[in-house]
Amino acid sequence: MRIERLTDDATTGLFYRQVIVPSFPDEQLVTRESLVADLHSGVGEVFIVRDEAGTLLGGAVGSWYEAPRVMLLSYLAVAEEGRGTGVGTFLLGHLVRDWAQRYDPCLIVAEVERPDRHTGNPAHGDPEARLRFYARLGARALDLPYFQPALESQKARVHGMLLLLLHAAPKFADERAQSVAAGPLRDFLTEYLVATEREVAQQDPATSALWQGLDRAGGVAVRPVDRYEQIAAG
Repeated sequence: MRIERLTDDATTGLFYRQVIVPSFPDEQLVTRESLVADLHSGVGEVFIVRDEAGTLLGGAVGSWYEAPRVMLLSYLAVAEEGRGTGVGTFLLGHLVRDWAQRYDPCLIVAEVERPDRHTGNPAHGDPEARLRFYARLGARALDLPYFQPALESQKARVHGMLLLLLHAAPKFADERAQSVAAGPLRDFLTEYLVATEREVAQQDPATSALWQGLDRAGGVAVRPVDRYEQIAAG
């Protein structure tokens, strides 16, 4: 297997159609045009995995938030041809190392569905299995009532999500890695909400609960992924 970082519209569009769209529900999808625009602006990065014959096995999309220095793993998906071959493990391990070296981020995070709020299906996968996958690679869950912002004006927010921690720079985590600094997360979420929803809603209950989680003394607690039910749902 080999990893390629995409720079051209055609292959990015092919990856979007063949891998991303079949793997996620519509409300969790940006448009192909948005993905390509982010790629050209430097905000987004797209990586794919191919086998030795050139078959597209899977890929991932990252979104870099420069001011708060946070990398969001927006999508990671494996095509049917690549399932059960270790593609996801190979790709995620590479990306976390690569992003940590190239960007020196405060945090690398990922959005996933809560298994107690979302049910799996053959097309979009099993949330329980997805959490086990991330846990095997060292991910932990941030203690925030998280929701995915509305990615397009005609779409709704996705409630019942988890924000996973994939990497934290040492100065942004406590000595025992029990919590991370809230500042980079607050700045990242502010930028994310403004970019997608055009504002940070002041009177919205879900947003207020998220901000209250960021305001707890001692930073944002980090939980083992298998204890995600201890985290309030957003």
